[in-house]
Amino acid sequence: MFDDPEGYLKWYKTHELTYENERRAIESLNPRDCLDIGSGPSVFHESIKGNVVSLDLSEFMLGSVEGDRVLADAHFLPFRERAFPCTFSSVTICFLDNLEDFIKEVKRVTRGYFIGCIVRADSSWGEFYSNLGKRGHKYYSKANFISKADFLTLVRKHFVIDKIASVLRYGPTDQEVREEPIGEDGAYVCVRGVRPPDGPGLSNHSR
Repeated sequence: MFDDPEGYLKWYKTHELTYENERRAIESLNPRDCLDIGSGPSVFHESIKGNVVSLDLSEFMLGSVEGDRVLADAHFLPFRERAFPCTFSSVTICFLDNLEDFIKEVKRVTRGYFIGCIVRADSSWGEFYSNLGKRGHKYYSKANFISKADFLTLVRKHFVIDKIASVLRYGPTDQEVREEPIGEDGAYVCVRGVRPPDGPGLSNHSR
């Protein structure tokens, strides 16, 4: 499915302001030295400080990426426990078959914190993409969007969420405007979850 890195990047070039808003949300969570799970053609690498390792299931996508690259499935990360200070993933969750296996693997290889971003099912963007999928869109016909509540519940099973940021309060057919990454009501939601010393993540988070 993800065999066209230039085609994939075209959307971000066409919607430059929305792309900048999403990058701003990611940068507000201070990612550094991360494993980028489902990196695609390194869409958000410039938002990650330090070293980045790209992991993707598509050799076509990785072929367009510079630096360290690993061809692997997000459900089975080929790394030792606590291998990375940071793990990062943007919208990869929307294309996975087993979210429980994914988040367990993420915790296993994370030493410090996980930053994850999704397009919420319970948003105008989520509804727009879901409708495209129903009409056979190349990417979105394979997507399974989840709500913000389900996303937070998933992450909290293994991490302590200490910050949430969101953007895209305008709709997919509205005029794009610059937004600051605040609150949780945007369609593009990012969370930072810290790995606890031991045991499962706690249910509360501080803002």
